[in-house]
Amino acid sequence: MQKETLCLGLLSLGPRSGYEIKQMFEGPLSDFYSLSFGTIYPTLNNLQSNKYVSCKQHTQSKKPDKKVYTITKKGLALMKSNLLSDATEYIRSGNFGDQIKSEFFLLILFSKYLPNEMLDTVMNERVLYLKQKLEQFKYDGPIPSELATLRNEKSIKFVRGLASTLFETGIGYVEKNRHLLKE
Repeated sequence: MQKETLCLGLLSLGPRSGYEIKQMFEGPLSDFYSLSFGTIYPTLNNLQSNKYVSCKQHTQSKKPDKKVYTITKKGLALMKSNLLSDATEYIRSGNFGDQIKSEFFLLILFSKYLPNEMLDTVMNERVLYLKQKLEQFKYDGPIPSELATLRNEKSIKFVRGLASTLFETGIGYVEKNRHLLKE
């Protein structure tokens, strides 16, 4: 997916600063995609110069002005067009999987060469990690106001549910089948 589409997509859910967009990629979206400040701000500036987003500066005491970006009608049309192109390319590619880069999977692949104590530690840490991620996706407590509106989006609910199911399944599989690596 194009960085412009990602930024416009997040802005379609409500006005945000570049920092808030970055926080989305470090928080709720960190498991799906990564964008750096060095990509976000030039992208926002380009979108603004092409009138796909508008920008308002808000004065903050003892801090630089905060730039808040809002998607325009022209930007929403571009996002929809790009998203349709991305979906079409996804379908044409026939590649319906996700690329997974996992140190854990590689360690398990060669686990027969690890001492049992180390393998147990790796497995325990993986289960702990999955449980923490599960709690993050299931969390329904208070959140920052800029994220609160997102929680009610149908697509966000779907992704949270799917991710929760994947984490629950992963936890169950590791706990039930870890003994297979020691046989």
